Amino acid sequence: SLPDLGPEEKRAVTDAMDSGWVTSGPQMAAFELEFAEFVGGDVSAVATNSATAGLHLALEACGIGPGDEVLVPTWTFTATAEVVRYLGATPVLVDIDPVTLNIDPAAVEEAVTERTRAIMPVHMAGLSADMPALARIARPRGIRIIEDAAHALPTVADGHTVGSNRWSDAAVFSFYANKTITTGEGGMVTTRDLALADRMRTMRLHGIDRDVFDRYRST
Repeated sequence: SLPDLGPEEKRAVTDAMDSGWVTSGPQMAAFELEFAEFVGGDVSAVATNSATAGLHLALEACGIGPGDEVLVPTWTFTATAEVVRYLGATPVLVDIDPVTLNIDPAAVEEAVTERTRAIMPVHMAGLSADMPALARIARPRGIRIIEDAAHALPTVADGHTVGSNRWSDAAVFSFYANKTITTGEGGMVTTRDLALADRMRTMRLHGIDRDVFDRYRST
């Protein structure tokens, strides 16, 4: 889809430039709060420079590493599996339902092993994966669920907005040029787990636990 950009967006860019904050600053902080409110209200939102970075941060915060397996669907963009390899873990390709094009819960159940640490469903083209079914597989086994929600704004899963994390540890959105809303490049991670949110905020800044905007405002 083509981005719908007009005078309001141009003013927002100009306002950011005029403010002196051309990196993460007050507009980003406001965006995180508004996004969290939109998808659920009681979640934390962490802005990133891409959905790929968000998926990487979410996996890292969940402790995924060498020797671990992460189940990903066969039908997705390369980043879904690629970020698993960033951390030295193994992406395990799981087949999709040919009607929904989303990961097949029955195939997920068959693919689970003692090394499975996470499942990364992709909500394909705005249609939610079967999150309740995936949660029934994952939760008793202590397996994490990280939603690749790049296509999923504002998608609803079983009556709840994707990003409200009713069945997952984190959901990751994309604001690339062809997505529902765009920042040109960019992404957002939502989570109910404050420890995960804190870890991702720290690691998006190379291990620094306070961003420049926070340090600038501090007394």
